[in-house]
Amino acid sequence: MDRRTEEAGLPSGDVGEDDPGRACRRYVGLLLGLTAAMLGGLCLALAAQGGDHFSAIGRSGDAAWYRNFGGDGVTEIQDQDLFFHGIGRSIDQARQADVIILGSSLVSFAIDPSVVRERLERRYGLKFYNMAFVGVASGEFARQIALKHRLHPRLWIVNADDGGGGGNFFHRNLTRAFGADVRPIPSTRLSRFGAYYEVIRRNLRWRFEDATRDIRRALAAPRAGAIPSFDRDDRTGAADMRGFPRFLADGNPGVKITRDPDCHTTPDVIANARDFVQSLGAPVVLTLVPNFHGCLTQVREVADAIGVETALPARTDYSSWDGGGHLDGRGAADFTGDLVSALEKTRALQRMRENDDRGQR
Repeated sequence: MDRRTEEAGLPSGDVGEDDPGRACRRYVGLLLGLTAAMLGGLCLALAAQGGDHFSAIGRSGDAAWYRNFGGDGVTEIQDQDLFFHGIGRSIDQARQADVIILGSSLVSFAIDPSVVRERLERRYGLKFYNMAFVGVASGEFARQIALKHRLHPRLWIVNADDGGGGGNFFHRNLTRAFGADVRPIPSTRLSRFGAYYEVIRRNLRWRFEDATRDIRRALAAPRAGAIPSFDRDDRTGAADMRGFPRFLADGNPGVKITRDPDCHTTPDVIANARDFVQSLGAPVVLTLVPNFHGCLTQVREVADAIGVETALPARTDYSSWDGGGHLDGRGAADFTGDLVSALEKTRALQRMRENDDRGQR
């Protein structure tokens, strides 16, 4: 028996019965248990939604669409992590594609999936995938994804832009840009576990913003100049840009190319383009989505130098929602139809139609 207990006149069995530390531990244990139960319930609820990836913010009735870009305070994007690290279903769908198009946001805005479905998929039975990345002008990021995940379509279409999307497609940098915010692409430096953490964190953040938006707007005005959020379809890679101002409006002006047509490529670009095409291991066709800074001369020079075909629509005045930087909904439908028509004239597509080589992919 403890001497101090004896002196206090207390029976030894009573020691610790009312220990505050024990009560505190019980309380903390209860809180942890409740927290774990709530997190478990949240995880089950998110998993039950069946979206592209765990915690994805999908569409009611069509879980293939997922929130790809958003943020009320700070804008972030998902697809760079999803594609680079093979999270979700996008890479599996891209592996099944007969035709993959690459490019920057110019391509994300310019390809109408309904026209592709009618003109390529239903007519020729070709699965088309849009693997453009908003904010990424260089093709090096897409090239690394193609090599890492062994993507082998029967045909690549490359938007050989040299500045309208923020930089030359045949540059080797790995940066992404949203307006003045230019930085290295984080995905290339993350582990798969780290990328998955970032994907879940963004989705939870966006869900919280969605749930509190009305309250926050009642207290303060929305951030000026915020870029609208948009969704992406894991089956086709298509981006839904309807949330952008005037994207669906009638009467938008057509693109006016302001670039001096006496614009020429460089030996470095040609060398990079040759390496790029050789690394893809399948026929490549170059195109150009019209924009105010576009240069058709460079596309033709690169194509001639490296021995690939071009699919260039005859017109460039497609309607644009932002003054000639990106096409609008009507412009996208018109451009996509004209692109397919130009593609039908290439030897690459004609050989695909004549020789069913799908089993060799």
